[in-house]
Amino acid sequence: MLRFPKIHFASIQAASSFASSFPAIFGRDRLQTSSIPCLIPCAIDQDPYFRLTRDVASQLKYAKPSLIHARFLDALQGPGSKMSASVEASSIFLRDSPKQILKKINLYAFSGGKETLEEHRAKGGDPEVDVSYQYLKFFLEDDEELERIREDYKTGILSTGEIKQKCADEVSKFCLSFQGRRAKVTDEMVDRFMTPRPLLYKDISSDTLLSKPADPNASGSVTDPNSRSQLKKQEKLRLAQEKKAQKIREKEEKKSVDATSAGDITESTDLAVRAANE
Repeated sequence: MLRFPKIHFASIQAASSFASSFPAIFGRDRLQTSSIPCLIPCAIDQDPYFRLTRDVASQLKYAKPSLIHARFLDALQGPGSKMSASVEASSIFLRDSPKQILKKINLYAFSGGKETLEEHRAKGGDPEVDVSYQYLKFFLEDDEELERIREDYKTGILSTGEIKQKCADEVSKFCLSFQGRRAKVTDEMVDRFMTPRPLLYKDISSDTLLSKPADPNASGSVTDPNSRSQLKKQEKLRLAQEKKAQKIREKEEKKSVDATSAGDITESTDLAVRAANE
């Protein structure tokens, strides 16, 4: 059974790949906007939508979008799991307090440590599956400290409780910083942000940048964003459309000739019958 909503959602995802979806920013000239390439940062689960978009972009006469694949921040349940807004135990929310963050990490964060402290001290833990360490790879700015934590955890010097506490501290810093900035946002700021408008870059409006004449001394060509393979596909599609149109014309011409011939035959028959009657 065809599920239209699944197909429809793919088109919604694809629309953001094309500059013509943002006329207030890039203008309404289709020839100009179709030549603007798009770079999309996304997690790997969004990849199928934009692969499909790349397949059809040349047929729509747009530049193919490019992707930067970002790594998932795993859910608290462990590597490979996905956070869910509807499952509190899987996620740390930006609105959470330091106390809530510590509680979630202590209760739900998957540990790479051993079952007992004695065994952990003797054999060490596995940072590659430990959620607290994986989060520190995102939130801890000091690479040297991160490496030291990894080695101490592997050798058993650092316990599971200690690495969870460190993780909770760093995540809390990030969330508190965000909450502080968010508290300063007013309704007027939100309205301004959501209002469609040309963007400014160094006091130059974005909708005028495309109208600037190209620099003849610039190296390379920026007028055609399509790759050679795209151009080949476009040419192949054009030839196929021309061939189809030619077949339609030939079919129509044949019908016209057949109709004329049938009329001539009918007229000749009428004349022969009339002559015989006379």
